[in-house]
Amino acid sequence: MSDYVPEEVVAQILFRLPAKSVSEFRCVCKSWCALINDPTFISNYTHFAIKNITSNSQVILRHYDRVNSQERFTLHHDGISFSPIKELDLPFENKPDSFNVIGICYGLVCLLDYHQKGLSKSVIVWNPSLESCVRIMFKFTAANFESVHGFGFDPKSVDYKVVRIVVRDHFIIGLRDAPRPVVQVFALKVGSWRNVTTGDTSLCRITVKTPQAYVNGTLHWVGYDTESHHVAQGIQRRLVLLAFDLKEEVFKELNVPDELKTDELAYGREQKLFIGALDQKLALMHYYTQWYNSPSYDGCCIWMMKEYGLGESWTKQFKIDLRLGLGKMAGLRRNGEMLLVTRYNEELVSFNTVNRKMQKLGIYGETWSFFLDTYMESLVLMQRINGVLKMPTPPFNATSSSKAHRGETSGV
Repeated sequence: MSDYVPEEVVAQILFRLPAKSVSEFRCVCKSWCALINDPTFISNYTHFAIKNITSNSQVILRHYDRVNSQERFTLHHDGISFSPIKELDLPFENKPDSFNVIGICYGLVCLLDYHQKGLSKSVIVWNPSLESCVRIMFKFTAANFESVHGFGFDPKSVDYKVVRIVVRDHFIIGLRDAPRPVVQVFALKVGSWRNVTTGDTSLCRITVKTPQAYVNGTLHWVGYDTESHHVAQGIQRRLVLLAFDLKEEVFKELNVPDELKTDELAYGREQKLFIGALDQKLALMHYYTQWYNSPSYDGCCIWMMKEYGLGESWTKQFKIDLRLGLGKMAGLRRNGEMLLVTRYNEELVSFNTVNRKMQKLGIYGETWSFFLDTYMESLVLMQRINGVLKMPTPPFNATSSSKAHRGETSGV
């Protein structure tokens, strides 16, 4: 009996194994090394993981541990329990309160290092599977200007992109005389920043320091309409959603639920509408109060866009009474329960929206620091040449391994 195993069979086996193990298998023999180093194999490995991401039962959790004064990233089972798998080692200096999570997308984590000294700042793109990272430098903006960042995957170019929007700071954002924002894109395969022409879209509406949501190949932020009026409490602006298509690199506006269209935000008050992604769908977390001067939010409504781009498909999924001692929502579990942070001791709990019972998870941290997303294995960042990633240019093709290994593609 021959010991020969066809290359396409080897590939299909490797697609199902952890990225770190696959990377180490390059030492087995020359043929395996050539196979695994093939950019198209890396592309197909990623595509296989994306196709199976809905069945993935692992999530990555970030929070700031104030006891030890450090950022912590941990993997957890998202099944019946929320049991920990392991703590992830950061391949860079873990300074106290120094990172902001821009986004997590298809196996890569994008962080903003905002405590770096000097005028040059950086964005870090980190692959937890391989414990590797790349640091992307940029010049710090001038006084009265701030940056909004986004991170996602462009299925057209088969590349990850960091988006940076330089806007006037939040004290004067939205004024008609404000200069137009500068929009820059960093593609990992290219390895450099470039400016993007934004057309006629009025980008002064975007909100500084707001979370992003990556859905359907597009980045989304909550912002304000440029039309505003003065009231007794300050300036009010209509809330809007701004989207940046990573494929075409153009902006567009999406409608919010009809119920929220007239829910204006008085300037100077804490933002009460946040965007996110739940079950790979666009979601809005709307915090509300019963009384205008209430010191804390009384409740939170979770809206989900059932059909992307269709405003009429917004559906109110959950309504949570925060007077139970609950606070920020960190994420939605596969079993339908919600991960929330308690107000009184900042502990992460799993909340059953049906019977309203809470399960304490024994994880404590600063409320603002909790961030949850699906974990996925990835081989991206395995190879770098002169600081630039060696990534595939052909489209994904995980269905025909033999063609992919020869550099041939048949599309998706």
